[in-house]
Amino acid sequence: MGRVLLFLIMTTSLFGQVKHAPTVAQCQADQHLWLSKVETSAANDSVTLPGYSLVDEWAQEMGDCIDVDPENRLKYSSTASELRIEQFLRLKHFLDRHDGLWEKFLTDDAAGNR
Repeated sequence: MGRVLLFLIMTTSLFGQVKHAPTVAQCQADQHLWLSKVETSAANDSVTLPGYSLVDEWAQEMGDCIDVDPENRLKYSSTASELRIEQFLRLKHFLDRHDGLWEKFLTDDAAGNR
């Protein structure tokens, strides 16, 4: 009995986190909220967005929303693009702050190292 219970607990914790497609209402609300946050953050340096990983989840959800609500494809694509730009800028700023890694990257890329 103990082994069966342990097995059920382990399999539930491993497989219990199923990712469900967002609803149209959730997509529309999240798109409006997240785009507003990105725009506010871009216009006001004192407003910050959440961490990189959460911004990545937001962008992924916007991609999922295109399938759920194709009528608003352009809104979701635009918001996902804004979020990806935010991520890119964070990476670039990180590379700039650390011993000229951005310049090293550009040099390496120009040499064809990809």
